[in-house]
Amino acid sequence: MTRPAPLPARLPAAEITLERLDPLSAAAARPVTTGAALLAGTVPLLVAVTRPSEIVQPLWFVISYLLVVAACVLLLDRSRPTRPVWQAPSAQVFQLLLMATAVTSALSTAGANERLRDDWPPLVIGILLLASTPYRPAREIVVWTALHTLFCAGLGIAQAPTAVSDVPTVTYAITGSFIVALLGLAAAAYAHSLNTSTRLWQERAWQSAAAVSREHRTGVARSVQQQRITVLNLEAVPTLQRIAEADEVTPADREEARRLAQSIRALLVADVERGWAQQMLDDVVARHPRRAVDATADDPDDLGRRAALERRTLLRALAVVAIETLDASEIVLRLQAHEGRLSVEWEITTAWSVADARRALRSMLELIRGLTRRSSLRETDGRLVLEFEYGY
Repeated sequence: MTRPAPLPARLPAAEITLERLDPLSAAAARPVTTGAALLAGTVPLLVAVTRPSEIVQPLWFVISYLLVVAACVLLLDRSRPTRPVWQAPSAQVFQLLLMATAVTSALSTAGANERLRDDWPPLVIGILLLASTPYRPAREIVVWTALHTLFCAGLGIAQAPTAVSDVPTVTYAITGSFIVALLGLAAAAYAHSLNTSTRLWQERAWQSAAAVSREHRTGVARSVQQQRITVLNLEAVPTLQRIAEADEVTPADREEARRLAQSIRALLVADVERGWAQQMLDDVVARHPRRAVDATADDPDDLGRRAALERRTLLRALAVVAIETLDASEIVLRLQAHEGRLSVEWEITTAWSVADARRALRSMLELIRGLTRRSSLRETDGRLVLEFEYGY
């Protein structure tokens, strides 16, 4: 059988976010995100109250404020721990909403905005860029910061003729975009620093875990060898000894020797052909001798053996949780590769409902959400089905 190419284990640099690297830390940052969204929604109202004379087109102001609210709602929705990882298409919609906010705000004050340095859209855009730090890559934040800066600078130049200050036109471009550049670049720098330090810590931790895993694997191999020797001592050696001590070899002796040889050969072949996923399930079940669990792995290409250590660790943790938390009586694990993506499906026979299982596995499901491209938990034919997919 031809094996597919190994799946890449590392996130592409352009997709690194704190939400992917450390989902629990990203979830812990949600109160800050909520506070930033509330602040962004408050700033336009404060400006409208303190400088109402500058708003000559109230309808455009209402539209600009609704766009701010829409951007904040999108940010809060995509940052919820129960949602999948924030993907690029909706992130682009978020940024376009911010650009539209700047345009409609400029239309609401057209001809009456005498002090460009007091415009609120650049400040709101900068605040929301900071709020998106745990959920978007640093590189993406830099790109959008540059676009927002140029866009706000262009709006500043467009409004320059109505300003009261007699200064060069470039001054209006700077005052209209400086706060966006400052807050946006600060957000990108913070995201880069946070992601780099988190990834470095994880790499060191996984290296240590890999070393321990290799030592454990050596011990397991030695233990398996000892088990096979024990089988030979209990079955093969007595038979061979009896045949050797006999005066003649009877047809019954030959038949018994043939049967024993086939049994030992089948045992050795099964050990060789057994994939990592099945070995893992057998090991987890063996560690729970008081529970009657039937665990089966469907992994014909042995993708589990070639998966990265963190993926194998997650699979083992899910097997343990299925037995210890969900009291599973039957477990089926399926692994498949599709165009560089690793699809994982668990079928768990248990008395637990989907709602109860989701509450009991909340932390585990949040971790899966952060580490995978998509995930779902549903009930099918009386079984819990957990699916997730690695997109890198």
